[in-house]
Amino acid sequence: MELIGKILAGRYEIIEKIGEGGMAYVFKARDSLLNRYVAVKVLKDEYSKDEVFVTRFRTEAQSAASLIHPNIVSVFDVGEDKGVSFIVMELLESKTLKDYIQLKGALSSDITLKIAAQIASALEAAHKAHIVHRDIKPQNIILNQNLVAKVTDFGIAKVSNATTATITSFGKTMGSVHYFSPEHAKGGYTDAKSDLYSLGVVMYEMATGKLPFDAESAVSVALKHIQEEPVEPKEVNPNVTTALNQIILKAMEKSTANRYQSATEMLTDISIALSKPGTGLVARPQSSIEAGDTQVIPILTDVEQENLVPNVRTRQTNGSRSAYTPTAREARVIEEEKRTTSDRLEELKAKKKKKTLTVVAIFAVLIIVVGAFSGYFISKIINNGKEEEIEIPNLLGKNFEEIRTEYEAKGITVHQTSAEYNTEYEEGQIMNQRPEAGTKTTDKNIYVEVSKGTKLVKVTNIEGKDIKVAKYELENTLGFIVEQEEEISDTVAAGLVISQEYKDEERPYGSIIKLKVSSGDGKAKVVVPTVVGKTVTEAKKALEDLKLKVEIEYGEDEAKLNGTVLAQSYPQNSVLKEGDLIKLTVNRRIINKTVTVTGIPEGTVQSEITVKVSVDGGVMNNTTFTYDDEKGELSFTIDGYEKVSYNIMINGSLIKSGEENF
Repeated sequence: MELIGKILAGRYEIIEKIGEGGMAYVFKARDSLLNRYVAVKVLKDEYSKDEVFVTRFRTEAQSAASLIHPNIVSVFDVGEDKGVSFIVMELLESKTLKDYIQLKGALSSDITLKIAAQIASALEAAHKAHIVHRDIKPQNIILNQNLVAKVTDFGIAKVSNATTATITSFGKTMGSVHYFSPEHAKGGYTDAKSDLYSLGVVMYEMATGKLPFDAESAVSVALKHIQEEPVEPKEVNPNVTTALNQIILKAMEKSTANRYQSATEMLTDISIALSKPGTGLVARPQSSIEAGDTQVIPILTDVEQENLVPNVRTRQTNGSRSAYTPTAREARVIEEEKRTTSDRLEELKAKKKKKTLTVVAIFAVLIIVVGAFSGYFISKIINNGKEEEIEIPNLLGKNFEEIRTEYEAKGITVHQTSAEYNTEYEEGQIMNQRPEAGTKTTDKNIYVEVSKGTKLVKVTNIEGKDIKVAKYELENTLGFIVEQEEEISDTVAAGLVISQEYKDEERPYGSIIKLKVSSGDGKAKVVVPTVVGKTVTEAKKALEDLKLKVEIEYGEDEAKLNGTVLAQSYPQNSVLKEGDLIKLTVNRRIINKTVTVTGIPEGTVQSEITVKVSVDGGVMNNTTFTYDDEKGELSFTIDGYEKVSYNIMINGSLIKSGEENF
C-alpha cells in the first residue's frame, strides 16, 4: 500500500510510515487544516475489502474516539477515502513500554506501580464507557520522557454492551498471546476483568523483566495461561515489594471471580502499595481452579492429613523441600485435631442443650402462628367469608415516603419496585403504580416506581473538535441531542466546532445542545493549472484570472529563455482557495549583449556624443561606447536580463533612440 505523499480526505498529507500491526499500517501525517502532525492508522488491503469488517472497524473506532482521558491516546477523526479506511490519532513520538523494559530490564516496584496506576486509570475510564480493550500489552503503552503512560490501539477494542460480534472475532486473533487472559486463550467470553489480567502480566514483566509464561509456540503459551500458575514475581526478583507481589498475583488469578472485579478496586490497592510497600494487601484464594468446577476430595488417613497437606500454588507437600505455611483455615483444622476428647464431649453437651432450647422456641412460635391463622379464618367466617375490598387511590406525583407512612397506618403496604430518572416527576415522587388507580381489590399491596428526578449531565467542552467526534461524544456518550448550524469562519477550519450553547455545566439528560460548526472561510475552491514553460506575463494572467495572488521569484536555467516560468509552488490539480498565494520561479540569467547603432551624421566628433542606457527598466546611465566616423556606427556592450533602451545625443540634442531584447 503506497500512500507516501498522498492526501487522504483532502486533509491528511501522508509523510512517512512509522509502524505496522496485524491489521493496519501507521503513518505520520500533516493535518493541513489545523497545521499539526498526526498519526494515521490505515487498514491493510485484506481487511479494507471486507465491508462488514470495515463497518465494525469504524463503529469501534468511533467508540474509542469518545474516550477522553490523559492516559489514553486521543482519536481525532475516522474516515474513508477511495476505499482506504483510516483513523486519525494523536501523534506521540515516544518509546513504547516494551522498549523501556528491554532497555532498563526489571523496573523498581515504585516505577512499576506508578506506570500501572496510569494504565489502570485509563482502563477504568474505558470500562465505564463499556469498552474493553482486549489487547493490553507493553507494545500498546506509550511512555514519554517523564514516564507518562498513554494507552493506544483501542481500534480493535470490544464494545462490551454491543449485540454484534467485534472485529477481533474474525478468523484471525488480534493481540499477543503472552498477555492473554485464560478465558481469552480458551476463546471464551472476555470482559473488563480480562483487561485486568493482561495488566497483571504487564506488571509482572515490568517488575521482573521477564514474561510469566513463555514457550516455543503460541499454543503452548496459551495452555500455560490456562493450566499453570506463574512463579511469584518476588521469587524471580527479590526486590519486588510484598504489596506489588500480591497485586500481580491477584490480577493474574485463573478464575475471574478471584481477580480484581474492577480497575477502581485495583487502583485502590496500587495506591496503598505506593504508600505502604511492605503491607500485605490481598489474600490469594484457596484454589486456582475455575469457580464452579467439580472437584473430587479424597479421604485422607491421619498420617496423610499430617504429612500430605498440599500447597495450592506450588502443589508441594509438607514432605517436600520447600517450607509450607498453612492457611488460616488449615491452621484452625490442625488446632481442632489437637483438642482432647473430654473437651469435645463438653462442647457436645453444650450444643445439645442449645439445640433443645431452640426446638422449644420453634414450637412456641408455631403455636403463635397457628393461633394467628385461626383468628384470621374465624374472622372470615364471621364476615360470611368476604374479605374487605379497597379501591386503589391515585398515587402519581405524590411523595413516596409520605405515602408509605400514611398507608401503613391504613393497613396498606406501598412497595418501591424501582427508581429511575424522569423529567416529568420530581425526585422522590411516584411516577408509576400497579394496580392502576380506581382498581378494586382485596390485596392490600401497591407497587410503585419512584422518580430520581431529572438526570443532570455535565456538558463537556467540544469546541475545536471535528463535528463527527463532537456529536458522538455528546449524543452517544452523554445522551444529549445535537443541533448544528453552519457558519463561515476565517479562523476555524471547515468541519470543526466554533462554539457551543452550553459548556462545562450540567444540563438535563436528553437536552438539546446547539453547536455552531465552521463551513470554512466561504472562499471558492480553485484547481491550480500548470503554468510551467509559459512566459511570466502569460502565467500571471492565467493565475490572476482565477483570483489567486502571484509572487515572483527568480532562478537560472541556461537552457531556457529569460522570462520563462521554471516552477510553481503548488503543482497542477492542487486545490486552493480564492486569494491564496502561489509563487512562480522565473528564469533570469545575465546576458552580455553588444548593441550597434548606425546613421550617426558624418563629421561628428566622438567627444560630442553622449549615450544613455536603461537596462530592464533601470535608471538611464552614461555608457562607454566606440564610434567609427567612417561607417557612421556607434556600438556599446552591456549586461542584462530582458531589455535594453538607449538614447544617443550629440551636444545635448537627441538624434537617435531605440530598444533591443537580450
